[in-house]
Amino acid sequence: MATEVAAAGPGARLPSSPARRDFYWLRSFLAGGVAGCCAKTTIAPLDRVKILLQAHNHHYKHLGVLSTLCAVPKKEGYLGFYRGNGAMMIRIFPYGAIQFTAFGQYKEMIKKNLGISGHVHRLMAGSMAGITAVICTYPLDMVRARLAFQVKGDHKYTGIIHAFKTIYTKEGGMQGFYRGLMPTIVGMAPYAAILLM
Repeated sequence: MATEVAAAGPGARLPSSPARRDFYWLRSFLAGGVAGCCAKTTIAPLDRVKILLQAHNHHYKHLGVLSTLCAVPKKEGYLGFYRGNGAMMIRIFPYGAIQFTAFGQYKEMIKKNLGISGHVHRLMAGSMAGITAVICTYPLDMVRARLAFQVKGDHKYTGIIHAFKTIYTKEGGMQGFYRGLMPTIVGMAPYAAILLM
């Protein structure tokens, strides 16, 4: 074996083992999911403030970003910054995992079927991976946003499962979970294309 490497030259790499190749998708899936969870937990306080201000929550609509950052802990405690973060973690792990795994699959598919490689094929694969991840996880995003919009003492939903049941029964079944999907896809396609390039 050492003679094979020496004969091939110092820059040569041995073929990867079948076990390594077989579990590449699993490593990609886990890496994408964990990276997404870490990133979203880090920015959860800002994301919560953004949702409260965008949707004009009546408790915070008269405040700006910095004022809301100060008001949330006073009204809801510091954990108030993480309201809806449980649903976000349930959403972001599969989102990141699907996006990361699908990117590799789409990249290979485009290269093989269309014969395109380079920046264009990575842009196309990234865009397709982002759209795939959004479609698969959009119901979880809907629930996360609804939970994050709630303020302590003014609850419409008691938790993730209750939010799913309520949206399903009172807002049109499965269609209720996909309200606003098209604008999200239109925004996601270029974002994911550039992100994964």
